[in-house]
Amino acid sequence: MIRPNELPNSNHQRGFTLVEVLVALVVLAIGLLGLASLQIMSIKFNTDSYLRSQATTLAYDISDRLRTNTAAARAGNYTTATKADADAKKAAYDGCSAAACNCYSGGNCTAANLATFDLGTWYQRVETALPGATENRPTIIFDAATNTATITINWRERDLGQTQSWEVQLWPF
Repeated sequence: MIRPNELPNSNHQRGFTLVEVLVALVVLAIGLLGLASLQIMSIKFNTDSYLRSQATTLAYDISDRLRTNTAAARAGNYTTATKADADAKKAAYDGCSAAACNCYSGGNCTAANLATFDLGTWYQRVETALPGATENRPTIIFDAATNTATITINWRERDLGQTQSWEVQLWPF
């Protein structure tokens, strides 16, 4: 026979209480918010890295064009020391007829025309690839004495102005 003091304790808890479930949900929510914040920061830094890679690729592109057209580089046709110089070179390209400036279409092409074409198409690519590059155009300074080109590209990165300069030693001409 079972005596009353030997009955199983009816006050013994089994399972979770509502408070324990709420605490677990709060901990889970904080963890998920942390993961979301981490994902957002990862996307921001990935975008920054992409823009820096684009700027580097564009700098190598124009340095290769300088190496290809050494006569125009030595004559200063690629030099754009200021934003006004860069704007003038871009305007010259925009106002140039397709036959004179597009040396790849078989037109009458001189070294100066090729430089105008190279700079015009390069500035278009820079404006397309990098945000904020139109307000402060890239500059190119070529020193014929040392065969060195300094390429400076500016862009906007997360509402911060970024500038990166490359100094490229071109092959001896």
